Formats: sequence, structure tokens, C-alpha cells
Amino acid sequence: MNLSRMAEWDIDSINIFRAKGRGKIYPEFKTLLSSICRNECRYCIFRKYCHIYRGKWNKDKLISITLKLWNKGKIKGLFLSSSIYNDPEKVVEDQLEVVRGLRKRGFEGFIHLRIMPGTPKWIIYEAIKYVDRIGVNIETPDPSIFYSIAPDKGSYRNDILKVLEYCSLAWKDYRSMGLLKNGVSTQMIVGIGENDLQILETTFRLVREMGLRRVYYSPFRPVPGTPMEKNNPCPKTRVKLLYQAFYLIRDYGFTIKDFNRLLNEDKMLITARNLKKKYAEINRYIFPINLNNEKYYNIVKVPGIGPSIAREILYRRRYEKITPKILEEIMGRNIKKVLKYVDF
Repeated sequence: MNLSRMAEWDIDSINIFRAKGRGKIYPEFKTLLSSICRNECRYCIFRKYCHIYRGKWNKDKLISITLKLWNKGKIKGLFLSSSIYNDPEKVVEDQLEVVRGLRKRGFEGFIHLRIMPGTPKWIIYEAIKYVDRIGVNIETPDPSIFYSIAPDKGSYRNDILKVLEYCSLAWKDYRSMGLLKNGVSTQMIVGIGENDLQILETTFRLVREMGLRRVYYSPFRPVPGTPMEKNNPCPKTRVKLLYQAFYLIRDYGFTIKDFNRLLNEDKMLITARNLKKKYAEINRYIFPINLNNEKYYNIVKVPGIGPSIAREILYRRRYEKITPKILEEIMGRNIKKVLKYVDF
């Protein structure tokens, strides 16, 4: 992949990634700064000993292309990551040169910066001046799997988790000033030996203790020519369930205990079209929920009631009793979905 040449002749030939968030689509230019890598991650097409064509962006060219795409209205943001072609500090400094250059030239779009394992704290605090979201890939919830698939990527504790902690601290220190407004993120590869309970436990800690705003789950896909080319691919249905679980943790206050009866004997999430509704069916004894005296995180567990509706219920009940009529004013025809789960 020649990262520079692919856009040299025709800007319209660049693939635009359509990121999803809160029911909307955000077109973004998603690219690596370089596909040259010194590491030997066993799953990756860019690992050191894979015989593929590689490239590295000229930083000024990348800035220019991104600005052109943004000015034409083709993108709303940039997602910038990189292979590790030098020491982590140098790689992230090069990334910073790009995002800093974009801001200086008037780029007002979204910037999501994926930094390198082992990035020093001071660089992270510098980066948050220019980007909207920052993070490093955790790859897996299991350190033993991490060392197996990424033997030379550094220490799981010191080069991955510690970097996420630095990102989280930077966000907590400066979010009141409007910096890093979309918070911290990470990514796990799903389907390389871990179970769903491990993923949920790690996700819970990342969200509740570090305040991560997003955990991405990437289904494993075997790449020809890599040591893991014969491993089975991860079903997309598994990843869809994990994303449901992530939102239940982040937005609905679910704890690991809440997931206990949603896991099978292999510690994998049971098949369900809607995990929240399945939870309600399995835990029928906790319903009905009284909308006039229950707390937020009990109300939001009702199928059909999301965070915004739950907050509206809490607001309205401060000055009036919630009745079926009031609930219908709040929910409209969707009230039919919740009546069997609530009381007044």
C-alpha cells in the first residue's frame, strides 16, 4: 500500500470510511501515517516480515490531501494511526506534526489520533491540544494472549494500560477547557482465544475507572502470509453482541453481575437480538419498575426506555406524578413497549 501515491493523481479515488455514532454517519479519512513496521505482530499484514509493498506519507502531502477533502465536504474528520517504523516517541511526534499542521491551516474537522504503545506522557498532553479523541489499541483483555500475538510490542501493563491511563488523566485534567471533547478510546481484536466475560470485565474497568468513551471491537480476520492465517475468523454476530453490551455498560449502568445470566457456560454472551430485552425476560422478577420512586439506573433497564427518556421521567416527576398519560406524553406510541414492565 503506497499511502502517498494513492492520492497523488485523483483525490476522488480515496476511500472514505463512514464512521457511525449516535445514529449518525460521519465520513472520515482513515489512514496510517506509515505502513512500514518493525514489529512482528502475528495477525497483521504489516508485520515486519510480510512481503508487501509499503509506504509512508509525506506529512505536508497528507495535510494538503486532508484539507482538500474537508474543503470539498467529502469528510468531516481524520482518523490517523500508524505502523511502528521508529521508536514510539518519534512516530507520535510525526503524527503530531500532521495534526498540528492541519489546525494551523484552518482544519476544524474531527481528529481521532491513535497513538503508539509506550508513548510518553508529555506527548499525550501535547497531543490533546489538537485532537478530539485519542487512544492506543489494547488488542486483547488477556496479557498472555497479548504477548503471544504481539511478542515485541512492549509491556501490556507499562506500554498499553499505562498509556491509556495517561490519556484518561489528560482528558480528566483538561476536558473542562474543551480539550479532547470526545474522550479516550481503545480497540480489542475479538476471536483470538479470549471469552466474552474477559472482554466485558476489561471493558467495564476501562469505562468505569478510566472513563473511556469508546471501546471498539474488531473481529479477527486471518491474513494470508501471517502466522495466524489458519485461525478461524470471528463471527460478526459476536461483535454485534459485544457492542450492545458496551452501550449497556457505558450508558445504562450495567455491571458485570447484570451480565451473569446473559452468559453461557463457556462465558460467552448468549444469542439474542436485543440483550437488554433478553435481560428483562430472564430477570422478570425485578419488574415492574415504579416510575415514581425508582432510581435512574433501574428505570433505564426497562425495555424501550433509553437514557434520554429516563432523564425526562426523572425531571417530570419532580413536579408531578408520572401516570400512564404523562408517560404517553413523553414516549408517544412507543409507550406500548414498556407498559408491562412499569408501574405508577
